[in-house]
Amino acid sequence: MIADKEVTEVDELLFELADFALANDKRRCFPDWTRESVKNFFQLHLNQKTLLFAREQGELAGFVTWWRWNADDIPDLSDDDIFLNPPPFREDGDLMYISDVVTTKPNVMRMMGRELTRRNPDYAECEIWGTRKDKRTGETKRVRYSKRLLDFINNED
Repeated sequence: MIADKEVTEVDELLFELADFALANDKRRCFPDWTRESVKNFFQLHLNQKTLLFAREQGELAGFVTWWRWNADDIPDLSDDDIFLNPPPFREDGDLMYISDVVTTKPNVMRMMGRELTRRNPDYAECEIWGTRKDKRTGETKRVRYSKRLLDFINNED
């Protein structure tokens, strides 16, 4: 009976995250996804230990998801291919792909950035990638970040 209650609480949290994501991501992270699909995405990241979320005054205020892969696993994959059929997750992979970031408060990004680097202490030795939408062209493409991005987030006071 206790296990059933724990599963229900986890499901409630994952649906709460899904609702927050769909309400605040401006259709950048999860365009045309169902609530159930977003919940399942968060479940995958929770299982991999690649999900962070933050609350402020009891309310969700942000989340970040990421992947760890080996750079050799993704050289020719398009962004769609990466997410439709992702390479195997590797806890010690040499590439960190910051997948989704949504915050509603600026200080939350800093808190999550600090926790992200704490959980990935080797981040400075990894390639760090993400996907960004170019504001001028509207084109979404993969971008490479330097470790300075996370250093900047962590050191800003």
